[in-house]
Amino acid sequence: MDENIRAILIDDEPYCTAGLEIELKENCPQVDIIAICNSAKEGLKKIKELSPDVVFLDIEMPWMNGFELLELLSPIEFGVIFITAYDQFAVQAFRISAIDYLMKPIDKNMLIDAVGRIKKSTNEKTIHGLKLSQLLKNIKNPIQANPKISLPRIDGIDLVAINSIIYCKADSSYTEFYLIDGTKKMVCKVLKEIEFQLEPFEFLRIHQSYIVNMDHVVSFHRSDGGFVEMINGDKVSISRSKKRMLIERLKS
Repeated sequence: MDENIRAILIDDEPYCTAGLEIELKENCPQVDIIAICNSAKEGLKKIKELSPDVVFLDIEMPWMNGFELLELLSPIEFGVIFITAYDQFAVQAFRISAIDYLMKPIDKNMLIDAVGRIKKSTNEKTIHGLKLSQLLKNIKNPIQANPKISLPRIDGIDLVAINSIIYCKADSSYTEFYLIDGTKKMVCKVLKEIEFQLEPFEFLRIHQSYIVNMDHVVSFHRSDGGFVEMINGDKVSISRSKKRMLIERLKS
C-alpha cells in the first residue's frame, strides 16, 4: 500500500486553512496534514523542520508572499500546489509551467485532481523543482522573460519558449511539438492538456489533431477542405467547425 502524502498548509487567513483542511479530510484521505501555518515565516520554518511531500501555498501573504518563500528554499524537494484568489498573471504562469494551482474558493473536484497528480518519486520531485524554478523566474521578471512551457520527458524536462512553437499535433495519448528551429519534441500529454496550457497565448485549436501558433501562420487556403500554411512550410488541416473561428482570428 502506498504511503500517505505528508502535507503542510500555508495561508495567512485561518479560515482558509481551516476550510482546506476540511476539504482534504473529506475528499483526499491519502493526505496527512502535518502542519497548518498562518504566516509565511511559520511556513518556512515548518517546511525546513518537517520535509513535507507537498505544500499548499497561498500566494498573497504579508511579510513575504508565496513566491518569495520558495526563493528561500533551495533545492525545492517537495510538490507545491498554489492557492490564489485573483492573480491572473500568476494563473497564466502556472499553466505554461504545468504547475498545479487552485482558485479560491476551492473546487472539490479540482482539489482531488491536483492531489491525484502528486508524485513522491525522486525523479518526479526533480522535474517539479525545475518547473518551479522556471515559474519563479518568469514571475520575478514578467516583462523581460520570454515565457516558456514545460515539456516533461522520461529522464527530465525541456523548457521551450512559447514563441518557438509553430504547431502541436496529437498522436494518440501523446502530443508532438513542431519548433521554429526545425526540431520536434514528443510529450506524453493529450492535446487537450496542451491546449489548456497555451490558451493565454496566440494559439488556436483548428482541428481535432492540431493547435497552431497564430503568429506563425503564413496563409489560409480553402482548397483541399481548408488548410493553413505555417512558417516552416507545413500544411495543417482545418476542421469544418473551426473554419469560421480561424477566419475571424485572421481578420482581426
